[in-house]
Order: sequence, then C-alpha cells, then structure tokens
Amino acid sequence: MLVAAVLFCTAPAAASSGAAANSDPDRTGRADGPVVLVGVPGLLWEDVTPEHTPALWEMAEAGAIGNVSIRTATSRTCPTDGWLSVSAGQRALSDRERFTVCEPAPEPVVDGSGATVPGFGDFVDQNARSVFSAPVGLLGQTVRDQGGLTLAAGPGAALGAADESGRVDHYVDSARDLSQERLQGVSLAAVELPELTSLYPTESDEDDEPQEAKPEDVPEQVREDTLETLDSRLSALVRNLPAGATLMVVGVSMDTGPSQLTVALTGEMTAQGLAGPSAYLASESTRRPGLVALTDTTVTVLRTLGMDPGGLTGGRAWQTTDRPQPAEEALVRLVDFNTAAVVVGTAIPGFFSGLVAIQLLIYAAAAYAMHRYSWGQRGKRAVVLSVTRVVALAGAAFPVASYLANLIPWWATQFPLLALLASVLAVDALVVALAVAGPWRRTILGPMTVVAGATTLVLFVDLCVGAHLQMNSPTGYSPIVAGRFYGIGNIAFATFATGMLMAVAGVSHSLISRGRRRAAVVTTIVVGAASVLIIGWPGLGTDFGGVIALIPGLAVTTMMIAGVRITALRMAAVAVVSVTAISLLAWMDYLRPVEDRSHFGAFAELVVNGDAGTVLARKLGAMLGTLGNWHLTLLAAGALVFLFAVLNRPGRWRIGALQRAYEYAPTLRAGLTGSLVTALVGFAANDSGVAIPALALTVAVPLTLSACVWAVQQSEREPAESPTEPPCVQKA
Repeated sequence: MLVAAVLFCTAPAAASSGAAANSDPDRTGRADGPVVLVGVPGLLWEDVTPEHTPALWEMAEAGAIGNVSIRTATSRTCPTDGWLSVSAGQRALSDRERFTVCEPAPEPVVDGSGATVPGFGDFVDQNARSVFSAPVGLLGQTVRDQGGLTLAAGPGAALGAADESGRVDHYVDSARDLSQERLQGVSLAAVELPELTSLYPTESDEDDEPQEAKPEDVPEQVREDTLETLDSRLSALVRNLPAGATLMVVGVSMDTGPSQLTVALTGEMTAQGLAGPSAYLASESTRRPGLVALTDTTVTVLRTLGMDPGGLTGGRAWQTTDRPQPAEEALVRLVDFNTAAVVVGTAIPGFFSGLVAIQLLIYAAAAYAMHRYSWGQRGKRAVVLSVTRVVALAGAAFPVASYLANLIPWWATQFPLLALLASVLAVDALVVALAVAGPWRRTILGPMTVVAGATTLVLFVDLCVGAHLQMNSPTGYSPIVAGRFYGIGNIAFATFATGMLMAVAGVSHSLISRGRRRAAVVTTIVVGAASVLIIGWPGLGTDFGGVIALIPGLAVTTMMIAGVRITALRMAAVAVVSVTAISLLAWMDYLRPVEDRSHFGAFAELVVNGDAGTVLARKLGAMLGTLGNWHLTLLAAGALVFLFAVLNRPGRWRIGALQRAYEYAPTLRAGLTGSLVTALVGFAANDSGVAIPALALTVAVPLTLSACVWAVQQSEREPAESPTEPPCVQKA
C-alpha cells in the first residue's frame, strides 16, 4: 500500500513539478514594450496599506504578487548584493569592510547618454571565484547581445542592468528623471527607489566604528511618511510608462536589520493602468504559491523580453497561480508567511540550544534513575522508571511535534514565538499520550513503534501534499535562509529515516515473535523502498544525499532482520545500488525541460558539462563547516556516549540495559544499527553534515532508552538468575 501511495504522490509531481503553476513556458507573458524593473530595498508587504501606499495597494489588487526570498551569497543581503544577484541570475556578493554595514553602490561615470560602473570588473572577478560562480553582468550583456538597449536610474540599478564591462546604454540619476521620451527604444529599464534605505544612515560609534541604524531607531511615523513619498514616486513613474510595458516591482534587499521576505509585484501597463492577472507569483525555484527567489528576477526579465538567458542562471521564470480574493486576504497570507519565517528564524538558535540541553538532561536523569535511584524502594523506583520512559518518548517525539505544530496558526497570534513553543509542546504531549494509551504500552517496542511510526507517517504524507509542515518549522527549512524551498530538508530526512527504520524494527519484532520472519522482511523492504522512492523522487522529496544515505541503512536493517550476515562484498553491492539509484533519478530529471528540472537535473547537467566540481566543493566545505556548530556536535557526542557507555554499562542484571533490551527484542539492534549507518553516511553525503547524526540520534537514542527502561523493569520483576534462553525466545 505504501508503494501505491508513493506512485499516487509521484503522478502529479511527474506531470507538473510546480502544481500551482501554469504550463505555458512564458508564464508571465511576453512584453510588447519595455520591461521596467523597479528595485525597492526593504519594502515588505506589511508596509503596503491603502492609507500610506495607495498606488502600491491598487497595483497589488490588480497585479500578480508574492514574497521574495532575497538570500544572496551571504546571509546579509545589502542593496549592492541584491542588484548584483539580479545582474547575475545567481547568488552574488560584494566586498565590504564591515559585514554589518551596507556600503553604497559606486556612482556610475556618465559618458554621453550612457554610463559605466567604476570597478565593475572587480565585482565580476570576485563573483566568478565565489562558491556560486555568479556571472555578474549576465542580464545586461544578454539584452545587448540580443539587440536590446538598457537604461538605469540610480547607482544600484546600474549594477543590475550593466553588461559585462559595467556599461549601461542610458543612465539617469534617479526615477524622477525618467520620462516617456527616455524610455523610447529601451528594452530593459532598471529603476532604484532607495527611499527606505535613506532612513538608516551609517554612523560611527564611540570607537569610530561604522554602525548602521536599527529599525527601532526610526519612529513609526517617519517610516510611514517615507513610504508615502516612495509611493508617490512610484505612482509618477508608472504614469510615464507606455502601454504594453511590463512593470516588475521587487524588494531587492533589506534596508537594515535581519533579512525578511520582501515584495514582488508584476503586471502589464495599459491605457487604464496596471492590468493583472490578479494572482500569486510562484516559480520552479520555490514551487510554492506566493513565493519567488530574487535570482528568478533575471530569467523572468529575459523571458518576458523573448530572450534566452542560457543555462547560467540559478533562477526560474515567474509563474502565476490562483490567490484568495479579496486582495486584503491575499496580502494577509503573505504577511503571515513572512511573520512565520521571521519568528522561526529568531527561535532557531534558542530552539536548538534548548534541544541540546533537554536531551542531555534526559540522558543524565535516565542514567541516574536506571543505575542508582531507589534500589531499596521498589514502588518508588517503578514510578521513576515509568516516568523516565515517558520522558524518553517525549524527547523522541519532539521533532515530529515541531512539524505538526504548523497545523496550528500560531503565527497569527499576538505572541507568535510563545504560541509556537506552546503548540510544539501540546502536540508532543498528544503523540506521547497515543504511544502510552493502548495495550501496546505493555510491550517493549510498542510505544517506541507508535512514536517512530507517527514520525514516518507525518513526514510521508507531508511530502505527498507539498511539504507544507516543513516550511517555517524549527526543524524544517526557512525561505529566509533559502537552503531549500521544497522537498525534504536534511534535518527532516534524518528524522524521517530514523523513524522509518525504528518503526520497521518494532513491526518486525511483533511479526517475528509470532513466527512470521518472512513477513517481517517483506514489510521492511516494502516500507523502505517506498521511503527511498518518496525521498528521492524529483518534486517530492528531491533529496540527493538522502537516497545515498538511506539505502545502506535500510540494507543493514533488512539483513539483520532476515538473519543474513553482513559482509564487505554485500555492502559494496549496496553502495553500487545507491549510486545507481541516484544516478537514474538525476538522469530522469535531466531529460525534462530546463524550466521543470529540480536540482537533481541541474546537477546532472553540471556533470555532463564537466562543471560539477564547484558544487561538490561548496557542499564539502559546508559539511566540514558544520563541525564548528558546537550545539549539534555536543548533541551527537552526548547521545553516542549515553548509548554505548551508559546503556551498555552492566547493572544488577550482569549485562547492560541495552544488551538486555536486545535479548527481549533482537530487531531493536537492527533498527538502531541501520539508523547509525544512515546517520554516518548522511553526515558525509549532505552539506548539513553533523546535523544529520545529531537529529537522527535525537530520535533513535530516546526511543532505544524507552525500550531499555522496559527491559530494566522486566528484569527487576523476574528471578535474579538469568534465563537460559533470550526472553523473546522463551515467550515465543
């Protein structure tokens, strides 16, 4: 049935990887006139109101709208970084003396009607050497090579529209200097509206260090007045646009402070003003209605002009999809989505610090309870061990609870951060209650199997319906960080894979205890194959490293359940199967149209062209860099020490609690070993590095602890002498 479910899920993904998108490759239409790209640093949808920005509000009612993920080659997107990324169609960056201070774009040197950006070659060279190999100048060069003319209004806009030599055909100092005459014959007009940026000037502190003003330093009334000025200038610009022009308004960066999701808006100019479609924007980069990436802007401009951007861009053309009506509801959803992203981004450091602290406390308390607490007070000790088991299950259920919490609209409350925490804790309690509520609570692996099975089922279904629970989850992915927009994230993969392997171990124990080992093996293979398929299928899980990591762990678990000896030759064959499977999936994706490919197909293209080395080097550097994350490294190390030193330490039963649990449930060893193999391979195969074993152990070790506590309780009820046969054999 799981295989059938996967095939049902993959059918729509194969038919259209962007379920909400139109099928026309020119998704936003081709322009009859110029494309006018207006970059507004710092513009958020919460800024757009009928009172302070009436022109923008009317455009939002008529046009296609969405949030923009502005992540560039660094975590701080300044206006210069944003315009360079528009120029390259790939994540770009600019050198600056202080990471926390945005430096202005260089003033162009005017030459006739055009201008040249000084030092543009340095931007080109620097980004060509960067991890993203961003081809700065691509946008302007492509327009000129295909017979078009470029115009820029403002220094930042000149960075975005310049060709590879740094030149734009026409240049004016600001949007106020634009007129219909200036736009005649122009293909691309890039316009900068920097009013919000001017609110946050750079000043020097007592140590003469440059410091940027913070959002809270600017009174709300001042920002509202600035928004009104910005809106009036945009309105004046729109009145000068000829009919047939395409208007694109993009928040190319933040004005100050941490990154957020900015504004994207587009429509065609008519004699009556901006015309629709009244829709949400989306793209194959994000595959989410109402969300596009900054690098999508480049290819969208070129496609709208009927020009081919080539295969160098990292973005995909904007598409349109249905949105709620009226416009107020559509904008509220965009604002809520940004709120959720900001809150989760703020919560993540504390979330993982708390996760590490709680897990280590669980291990310390469990070690004390199992080996020292109340040996002479049987009743009191029984209560303590029962509580320890429940706490262990709660720790294992924490990741899946963080996903299910997104079923609750915590972001719409007055205190979203507190609401998020309360939602996670409430869902965690429900999962644990289910685990200890039924008759399975009296078996060694029953509660463990319920928690592991719930983890597997929730993420499996989530992948089938678009991975909505992972987006803006503390253990999912963020559109602000922009490491991934769809499919299964690396942390979610660690949670899902571990939950699946531990769940099949629990189910297999139940089947084998009834003498049905063959059914246990078949169940493991079917569930495992369905998991590999949904993780690796482009448009669903789309996890390259996940396929490579899960197949070896699944193979080890299956062989141990089947009673087959694990040899080097067999593991070599498993490695060949892993590489073959991922190669086949990547090749299948590569055969699809460029606009519909996931990063599987994009990587296959790099391999075919011999350019995969840059991506692999970036992934390797990111993986090794995670070892510096002391939170996750400490979490993984603490879990391993607890598992193999504490749970394996002999107690009054003459063998460790872990070995005793293996006697009662031999398949526990299979699930745990497979999970450790997947975690180790996942560490090497993913750029998240140490996050994979850390989160895998966060699920696996507490689940194992719950089984060990049961084994300790059972041992204390039995006679002091050891049985001559393993308990599971006696009972069978």
